[in-house]
Amino acid sequence: MSTRLQLIVLAAVLLGVAMPNLALAHSPGENYVWLNLKQDRIEGRFEIRLQDLEKYLGLELDSSKSVEENARALSPKTYPYILEHFAIELDGTALPIEFTEIDSRDLSEGDFAMYYFTAPLGGKPLPDKLTLRDDILCETSMLHRSLVLLNENARTGKTMGEEHIALIFSAANSVQELDLLQVPSLLEPRQFIWQGILHIWIGIDHILFLFALLLPAVLRREGHRWVPVATFRAALLNVLKIVTLFTIAHSITLALAALDFIRLPGRFVESVIALSIIVVAANNIWPRFSERSWILIVAFGLFHGLGFASVMGDLPFRIVQVVKVVLGFNIGVELGQLAIVAVIFPILYAVLKSAGSDSYQKFLLVGGSSIVSLVALFWLIQRAFNLG
Repeated sequence: MSTRLQLIVLAAVLLGVAMPNLALAHSPGENYVWLNLKQDRIEGRFEIRLQDLEKYLGLELDSSKSVEENARALSPKTYPYILEHFAIELDGTALPIEFTEIDSRDLSEGDFAMYYFTAPLGGKPLPDKLTLRDDILCETSMLHRSLVLLNENARTGKTMGEEHIALIFSAANSVQELDLLQVPSLLEPRQFIWQGILHIWIGIDHILFLFALLLPAVLRREGHRWVPVATFRAALLNVLKIVTLFTIAHSITLALAALDFIRLPGRFVESVIALSIIVVAANNIWPRFSERSWILIVAFGLFHGLGFASVMGDLPFRIVQVVKVVLGFNIGVELGQLAIVAVIFPILYAVLKSAGSDSYQKFLLVGGSSIVSLVALFWLIQRAFNLG
């Protein structure tokens, strides 16, 4: 395969990765199950994103109806799906689940249907342990997760509010045992580390921003033109500077927003994030900040931090021990970010060395930046004008 064709294929892969995520560039990919454990029954509710039901189950939303009206209209098809993919077992027998009420919740990450239910224990006492099977929407995506939260636990006589995440289910972990005598008091920090990793891995807008920043990292400006860096070490130092600046910037606003010191409209933040990709990509093609690119990294990194923080702020449960949670989430973001850089940077350097500086600049720096900016322009229009 020729060098030119290799570069074209790489650009096509980039666009192929981005296109399926155009409308959902910032989705956490989670649903929630709340449980109230009574002496003679289990009560609770399912919260599932309506857009996920529409996308993955082939159900159709009516834009003329309210969120609650859509939740009710979808219930005849959603109820059987839930019963097929969720079960509470007592002594090896699944408890009968009866749906009772329907409500809705409107969050910036989407509209959620709230389906309330009760599961009688059939005259048996509340046990020490229950077996739960939960793969709601997990069969559609390896990254989707279903969180089970515990409010009231009659077995221990404790009422815990809505911050107690007891279990986390995924496609690879769909059957678990819930120990009612030793329920975790909070989603553990290591789980928030996974939240951070997951968010940046499925946040294609953050990935494209990083990609746009890394494209010129294997080059340097000499006069009015780009020339290749002399050594791998020099390129690596460029990457470390970029990643460090971006990390410092988004860590500041992530912490401030999570601690509620900063609050900006989500639509504005997401629009600026899309704009940041366009500006950085355009600067790759027509350098105006070659000596002051750190200004772009820091300024836009602050807004990316607000985007990261919105995930925690929109999770429909209260967060306690917030400093520990923010620290765990931020560590996860950094680990996910480093993994992305560790994959992208060696590829860019290898392409530069094999294709040569001229081909790299023409097809990858200019071509790749052009594709990235077009994708980001789509997002900017979509977010700024609240389309889709």
